[in-house]
Amino acid sequence: MIRVIGWDVGGANVKAARLLFTDGRAESGRTVRRYFELWNDRGGLPLLLRELCGDLGPADAMVLTMTGELCDAFDDRTEGVAYIIDAVREAAPEIPLYAVNLEGRLVRLDGGEADLLTLAPTNWIAEALFLASRQPDCLMVDIGSTTTDLIPILGGRIGAQGKRDIERLAHGELIYTGALRTPVVAIAPHIPVRGAICRISAEYFAISADVYLALGRLQPEDYTCATPDGRNKTMDGALRRLARVACEDSKNLTAGELHGMAAYIAEQQIRQITEGMFQVLSRFENGLHLPVVATGVGAFLGKACATRLNLPTCAPPVLTESGALALSPCAAAAYLLGRELSQT
Repeated sequence: MIRVIGWDVGGANVKAARLLFTDGRAESGRTVRRYFELWNDRGGLPLLLRELCGDLGPADAMVLTMTGELCDAFDDRTEGVAYIIDAVREAAPEIPLYAVNLEGRLVRLDGGEADLLTLAPTNWIAEALFLASRQPDCLMVDIGSTTTDLIPILGGRIGAQGKRDIERLAHGELIYTGALRTPVVAIAPHIPVRGAICRISAEYFAISADVYLALGRLQPEDYTCATPDGRNKTMDGALRRLARVACEDSKNLTAGELHGMAAYIAEQQIRQITEGMFQVLSRFENGLHLPVVATGVGAFLGKACATRLNLPTCAPPVLTESGALALSPCAAAAYLLGRELSQT
Protein backbone atom coordinates (compact mmCIF):
# COMPACT_ATOMS: atom_id res chain seq x y z
CA MET A 1 0.00 0.00 0.00
CA ILE A 2 1.18 3.53 -0.85
CA ARG A 3 -0.39 6.52 0.87
CA VAL A 4 -0.09 9.90 -0.87
CA ILE A 5 -1.23 13.38 0.13
CA GLY A 6 -1.74 16.01 -2.54
CA TRP A 7 -1.77 19.71 -1.62
CA ASP A 8 -3.30 22.71 -3.38
CA VAL A 9 -2.25 25.82 -1.45
CA GLY A 10 -4.07 28.90 -2.68
CA GLY A 11 -4.32 32.42 -1.41
CA ALA A 12 -7.82 31.91 0.00
CA ASN A 13 -8.17 28.13 0.34
CA VAL A 14 -5.99 25.22 1.31
CA LYS A 15 -7.14 21.89 -0.09
CA ALA A 16 -5.66 18.44 0.39
CA ALA A 17 -6.44 14.89 -0.68
CA ARG A 18 -5.14 11.56 0.60
CA LEU A 19 -5.21 8.56 -1.74
CA LEU A 20 -4.48 4.93 -0.96
CA PHE A 21 -2.85 2.85 -3.71
CA THR A 22 -2.71 -0.94 -3.75
CA ASP A 23 -0.97 -2.80 -6.57
CA GLY A 24 -0.83 0.43 -8.57
CA ARG A 25 -4.57 1.14 -8.24
CA ALA A 26 -6.09 4.08 -6.38
CA GLU A 27 -8.60 2.29 -4.18
CA SER A 28 -9.93 5.05 -1.95
CA GLY A 29 -9.35 8.58 -0.80
CA ARG A 30 -10.74 11.65 0.91
CA THR A 31 -10.29 15.40 0.70
CA VAL A 32 -10.30 18.31 3.13
CA ARG A 33 -10.66 22.01 2.46
CA ARG A 34 -10.18 25.06 4.66
CA TYR A 35 -10.83 28.71 3.90
CA PHE A 36 -7.61 30.46 4.86
CA GLU A 37 -6.64 34.04 4.03
CA LEU A 38 -2.95 33.60 3.36
CA TRP A 39 -2.51 37.32 2.73
CA ASN A 40 -3.70 38.04 6.28
CA ASP A 41 -1.97 35.24 8.20
CA ARG A 42 1.02 33.76 6.40
CA GLY A 43 2.51 32.77 9.74
CA GLY A 44 -0.47 30.51 10.42
CA LEU A 45 0.01 28.38 7.32
CA PRO A 46 2.40 25.76 8.82
CA LEU A 47 0.02 25.19 11.75
CA LEU A 48 -2.96 24.78 9.44
CA LEU A 49 -1.06 22.33 7.25
CA ARG A 50 -0.03 20.34 10.31
CA GLU A 51 -3.67 20.16 11.44
CA LEU A 52 -4.76 18.94 8.02
CA CYS A 53 -2.00 16.32 8.00
CA GLY A 54 -3.30 15.01 11.31
CA ASP A 55 -6.84 14.98 9.96
CA LEU A 56 -5.88 13.07 6.79
CA GLY A 57 -3.65 10.49 8.43
CA PRO A 58 -0.16 9.11 7.72
CA ALA A 59 1.42 9.31 4.27
CA ASP A 60 4.42 7.85 2.49
CA ALA A 61 4.84 10.86 0.19
CA MET A 62 3.31 14.26 -0.51
CA VAL A 63 2.97 16.34 -3.66
CA LEU A 64 2.44 20.08 -3.82
CA THR A 65 0.62 22.39 -6.21
CA MET A 66 -0.04 26.04 -5.46
CA THR A 67 -1.48 29.37 -6.53
CA GLY A 68 -1.00 31.22 -3.23
CA GLU A 69 2.48 32.44 -4.19
CA LEU A 70 0.80 35.37 -5.96
CA CYS A 71 -0.89 36.85 -2.89
CA ASP A 72 0.44 40.12 -1.52
CA ALA A 73 1.77 38.56 1.68
CA PHE A 74 4.96 38.14 -0.35
CA ASP A 75 7.21 40.68 -2.06
CA ASP A 76 7.36 38.53 -5.19
CA ARG A 77 6.39 35.10 -6.46
CA THR A 78 9.77 33.52 -5.75
CA GLU A 79 9.41 34.40 -2.07
CA GLY A 80 5.88 33.01 -2.11
CA VAL A 81 6.86 29.67 -3.65
CA ALA A 82 9.76 29.26 -1.21
CA TYR A 83 7.56 30.10 1.77
CA ILE A 84 4.82 27.65 0.82
CA ILE A 85 7.35 24.85 0.23
CA ASP A 86 8.96 25.53 3.62
CA ALA A 87 5.54 25.58 5.31
CA VAL A 88 4.66 22.15 3.92
CA ARG A 89 8.06 20.79 4.96
CA GLU A 90 7.61 22.21 8.46
CA ALA A 91 4.18 20.60 8.74
CA ALA A 92 5.48 17.11 7.87
CA PRO A 93 9.31 17.13 7.76
CA GLU A 94 9.58 13.34 7.74
CA ILE A 95 7.52 12.79 4.58
CA PRO A 96 9.21 13.03 1.15
CA LEU A 97 7.87 16.03 -0.76
CA TYR A 98 7.34 16.41 -4.51
CA ALA A 99 5.89 19.18 -6.66
CA VAL A 100 4.27 19.41 -10.07
CA ASN A 101 6.21 21.81 -12.31
CA LEU A 102 5.08 23.89 -15.27
CA GLU A 103 6.13 21.13 -17.67
CA GLY A 104 3.79 18.69 -15.92
CA ARG A 105 6.62 16.69 -14.36
CA LEU A 106 6.91 15.53 -10.76
CA VAL A 107 9.97 17.04 -9.08
CA ARG A 108 11.45 15.79 -5.80
CA LEU A 109 11.95 18.74 -3.45
CA ASP A 110 15.12 17.81 -1.64
CA GLY A 111 16.29 21.31 -0.72
CA GLY A 112 18.13 22.02 -3.95
CA GLU A 113 15.34 23.59 -6.03
CA ALA A 114 17.01 25.70 -8.71
CA ASP A 115 14.14 27.66 -10.28
CA LEU A 116 11.25 28.14 -7.91
CA LEU A 117 9.16 29.89 -10.55
CA THR A 118 8.82 26.60 -12.46
CA LEU A 119 6.82 25.21 -9.53
CA ALA A 120 3.85 27.58 -9.66
CA PRO A 121 1.08 28.02 -10.53
CA THR A 122 0.54 24.34 -11.25
CA ASN A 123 -2.76 23.17 -9.77
CA TRP A 124 -4.49 23.38 -13.17
CA ILE A 125 -1.71 21.31 -14.77
CA ALA A 126 -2.16 18.41 -12.34
CA GLU A 127 -5.91 18.37 -12.92
CA ALA A 128 -5.60 18.60 -16.70
CA LEU A 129 -2.98 15.83 -16.84
CA PHE A 130 -5.27 13.44 -15.01
CA LEU A 131 -8.26 14.43 -17.12
CA ALA A 132 -6.27 13.95 -20.35
CA SER A 133 -5.61 10.34 -19.36
CA ARG A 134 -9.36 9.66 -19.05
CA GLN A 135 -11.02 12.09 -21.48
CA PRO A 136 -8.54 12.64 -24.34
CA ASP A 137 -10.61 15.26 -26.20
CA CYS A 138 -12.44 17.88 -24.16
CA LEU A 139 -12.42 21.38 -22.71
CA MET A 140 -11.75 21.42 -18.97
CA VAL A 141 -13.75 24.22 -17.35
CA ASP A 142 -12.73 24.47 -13.71
CA ILE A 143 -14.59 27.28 -11.96
CA GLY A 144 -13.36 27.73 -8.42
CA SER A 145 -14.08 30.31 -5.76
CA THR A 146 -11.90 32.97 -7.41
CA THR A 147 -10.79 31.96 -10.90
CA THR A 148 -11.80 29.98 -13.96
CA ASP A 149 -9.42 27.68 -15.87
CA LEU A 150 -10.25 26.87 -19.50
CA ILE A 151 -7.92 24.10 -20.64
CA PRO A 152 -8.27 22.40 -24.03
CA ILE A 153 -7.27 18.74 -24.18
CA LEU A 154 -6.78 17.09 -27.57
CA GLY A 155 -5.45 13.66 -28.35
CA GLY A 156 -4.71 13.07 -24.68
CA ARG A 157 -2.43 16.11 -24.47
CA ILE A 158 -2.88 19.50 -22.85
CA GLY A 159 -3.42 22.09 -25.59
CA ALA A 160 -2.95 25.21 -23.46
CA GLN A 161 -0.79 27.94 -24.97
CA GLY A 162 0.08 29.62 -21.68
CA LYS A 163 1.86 28.36 -18.59
CA ARG A 164 2.49 31.40 -16.43
CA ASP A 165 -0.57 33.36 -15.32
CA ILE A 166 0.11 36.39 -17.49
CA GLU A 167 0.31 34.13 -20.56
CA ARG A 168 -2.86 32.26 -19.61
CA LEU A 169 -4.75 35.52 -19.07
CA ALA A 170 -3.68 36.73 -22.52
CA HIS A 171 -4.77 33.47 -24.19
CA GLY A 172 -8.15 33.33 -22.43
CA GLU A 173 -7.19 30.20 -20.50
CA LEU A 174 -7.38 31.94 -17.12
CA ILE A 175 -10.25 34.26 -16.23
CA TYR A 176 -10.22 36.00 -12.88
CA THR A 177 -13.82 35.30 -12.04
CA GLY A 178 -15.19 32.65 -9.70
CA ALA A 179 -18.34 31.37 -8.05
CA LEU A 180 -17.67 32.71 -4.55
CA ARG A 181 -15.14 35.50 -4.05
CA THR A 182 -15.50 37.73 -7.10
CA PRO A 183 -16.77 41.26 -6.25
CA VAL A 184 -19.99 42.04 -8.07
CA VAL A 185 -18.45 45.23 -9.48
CA ALA A 186 -15.87 43.08 -11.29
CA ILE A 187 -18.69 41.19 -13.03
CA ALA A 188 -21.14 43.94 -14.01
CA PRO A 189 -20.55 47.73 -14.00
CA HIS A 190 -24.31 48.36 -14.06
CA ILE A 191 -27.60 46.56 -13.43
CA PRO A 192 -31.18 47.02 -14.65
CA VAL A 193 -33.46 48.41 -11.94
CA ARG A 194 -37.09 49.43 -12.54
CA GLY A 195 -36.61 49.84 -16.25
CA ALA A 196 -33.40 51.87 -16.00
CA ILE A 197 -29.74 50.93 -16.34
CA CYS A 198 -28.25 51.79 -12.97
CA ARG A 199 -24.53 52.19 -12.45
CA ILE A 200 -23.33 50.40 -9.33
CA SER A 201 -20.95 51.32 -6.56
CA ALA A 202 -17.30 50.40 -6.87
CA GLU A 203 -17.29 49.06 -3.33
CA TYR A 204 -16.79 45.61 -1.83
CA PHE A 205 -20.46 45.30 -0.89
CA ALA A 206 -21.34 41.91 -2.42
CA ILE A 207 -19.62 38.98 -4.09
CA SER A 208 -20.56 36.21 -6.48
CA ALA A 209 -21.43 33.89 -3.58
CA ASP A 210 -24.22 36.33 -2.66
CA VAL A 211 -25.52 36.20 -6.24
CA TYR A 212 -25.75 32.42 -6.32
CA LEU A 213 -27.03 32.08 -2.77
CA ALA A 214 -29.81 34.53 -3.67
CA LEU A 215 -30.61 32.53 -6.79
CA GLY A 216 -30.60 29.20 -4.93
CA ARG A 217 -27.70 27.82 -6.95
CA LEU A 218 -25.51 27.62 -3.85
CA GLN A 219 -26.48 26.52 -0.36
CA PRO A 220 -25.26 28.35 2.77
CA GLU A 221 -22.75 25.55 3.45
CA ASP A 222 -21.23 26.16 0.00
CA TYR A 223 -20.50 29.78 0.97
CA THR A 224 -17.10 28.89 2.38
CA CYS A 225 -15.41 32.29 2.13
CA ALA A 226 -15.90 35.35 4.33
CA THR A 227 -18.86 37.62 3.62
CA PRO A 228 -18.04 41.22 2.66
CA ASP A 229 -19.89 42.59 5.70
CA GLY A 230 -18.86 39.83 8.09
CA ARG A 231 -22.50 38.92 8.66
CA ASN A 232 -24.77 35.96 7.98
CA LYS A 233 -24.47 33.57 5.04
CA THR A 234 -28.23 33.46 4.58
CA MET A 235 -30.66 34.38 1.81
CA ASP A 236 -31.61 37.58 3.66
CA GLY A 237 -27.95 38.43 4.20
CA ALA A 238 -27.16 37.91 0.52
CA LEU A 239 -30.09 40.10 -0.58
CA ARG A 240 -29.04 42.82 1.87
CA ARG A 241 -25.53 42.85 0.44
CA LEU A 242 -26.79 42.88 -3.15
CA ALA A 243 -29.00 45.90 -2.41
CA ARG A 244 -25.96 47.79 -1.17
CA VAL A 245 -24.38 47.36 -4.61
CA ALA A 246 -27.05 49.79 -5.85
CA CYS A 247 -26.50 51.99 -2.76
CA GLU A 248 -29.90 50.98 -1.40
CA ASP A 249 -31.36 49.08 1.54
CA SER A 250 -32.97 45.74 0.85
CA LYS A 251 -36.19 46.89 2.55
CA ASN A 252 -36.62 49.49 -0.21
CA LEU A 253 -36.36 46.92 -3.02
CA THR A 254 -38.76 44.04 -3.58
CA ALA A 255 -37.61 40.43 -3.49
CA GLY A 256 -38.38 40.24 -7.21
CA GLU A 257 -36.20 43.26 -7.94
CA LEU A 258 -33.30 41.84 -5.94
CA HIS A 259 -33.60 38.46 -7.62
CA GLY A 260 -33.68 40.21 -10.97
CA MET A 261 -30.44 41.99 -10.08
CA ALA A 262 -28.83 38.70 -9.11
CA ALA A 263 -29.99 37.00 -12.32
CA TYR A 264 -28.54 39.81 -14.44
CA ILE A 265 -25.17 39.64 -12.62
CA ALA A 266 -25.08 35.86 -13.08
CA GLU A 267 -25.80 36.32 -16.78
CA GLN A 268 -22.88 38.74 -17.10
CA GLN A 269 -20.52 36.27 -15.42
CA ILE A 270 -21.65 33.53 -17.80
CA ARG A 271 -20.93 35.95 -20.66
CA GLN A 272 -17.38 36.54 -19.36
CA ILE A 273 -16.68 32.81 -19.22
CA THR A 274 -18.28 31.96 -22.57
CA GLU A 275 -16.21 34.72 -24.18
CA GLY A 276 -13.09 33.02 -22.89
CA MET A 277 -14.37 29.65 -24.11
CA PHE A 278 -14.90 31.12 -27.59
CA GLN A 279 -11.36 32.51 -27.56
CA VAL A 280 -9.78 29.21 -26.53
CA LEU A 281 -11.86 27.00 -28.81
CA SER A 282 -11.38 29.27 -31.82
CA ARG A 283 -7.80 27.98 -32.10
CA PHE A 284 -9.04 24.55 -33.15
CA GLU A 285 -10.83 23.54 -36.33
CA ASN A 286 -13.43 21.50 -34.46
CA GLY A 287 -13.20 23.41 -31.19
CA LEU A 288 -16.91 24.11 -30.97
CA HIS A 289 -17.60 20.37 -30.96
CA LEU A 290 -15.45 19.47 -27.95
CA PRO A 291 -17.32 18.20 -24.89
CA VAL A 292 -17.02 20.25 -21.71
CA VAL A 293 -15.91 18.73 -18.41
CA ALA A 294 -17.05 21.15 -15.71
CA THR A 295 -15.41 20.95 -12.29
CA GLY A 296 -14.99 23.04 -9.17
CA VAL A 297 -17.45 24.72 -6.82
CA GLY A 298 -18.79 26.60 -9.86
CA ALA A 299 -19.32 23.52 -12.03
CA PHE A 300 -22.97 24.57 -12.40
CA LEU A 301 -21.72 27.69 -14.18
CA GLY A 302 -19.50 25.63 -16.48
CA LYS A 303 -22.48 23.52 -17.49
CA ALA A 304 -24.55 26.65 -18.13
CA CYS A 305 -21.81 28.04 -20.36
CA ALA A 306 -21.62 24.77 -22.30
CA THR A 307 -25.37 24.93 -22.88
CA ARG A 308 -25.05 28.49 -24.22
CA LEU A 309 -22.46 27.28 -26.74
CA ASN A 310 -24.47 24.14 -27.56
CA LEU A 311 -21.56 21.97 -26.43
CA PRO A 312 -22.03 18.51 -24.93
CA THR A 313 -20.96 17.92 -21.35
CA CYS A 314 -19.24 14.94 -19.74
CA ALA A 315 -19.17 14.11 -16.05
CA PRO A 316 -15.71 14.45 -14.49
CA PRO A 317 -13.99 11.07 -14.15
CA VAL A 318 -13.55 9.64 -10.66
CA LEU A 319 -10.07 9.09 -9.30
CA THR A 320 -10.55 6.01 -7.16
CA GLU A 321 -12.15 2.61 -7.59
CA SER A 322 -14.56 3.42 -4.78
CA GLY A 323 -15.79 6.38 -6.85
CA ALA A 324 -15.98 8.57 -3.75
CA LEU A 325 -13.32 11.13 -4.71
CA ALA A 326 -14.24 13.95 -7.07
CA LEU A 327 -11.77 15.47 -9.52
CA SER A 328 -9.80 18.38 -8.08
CA PRO A 329 -6.21 19.64 -8.43
CA CYS A 330 -5.01 18.25 -5.08
CA ALA A 331 -6.58 14.84 -5.72
CA ALA A 332 -5.21 14.76 -9.28
CA ALA A 333 -1.70 15.61 -8.02
CA ALA A 334 -1.91 12.83 -5.42
CA TYR A 335 -3.06 10.40 -8.12
CA LEU A 336 -0.16 11.32 -10.43
CA LEU A 337 2.42 10.81 -7.70
CA GLY A 338 0.83 7.60 -6.40
CA ARG A 339 0.78 6.14 -9.89
CA GLU A 340 4.44 7.03 -10.45
CA LEU A 341 5.57 5.62 -7.10
CA SER A 342 3.61 2.43 -7.76
CA GLN A 343 5.54 1.90 -10.96
CA THR A 344 8.99 2.19 -9.39
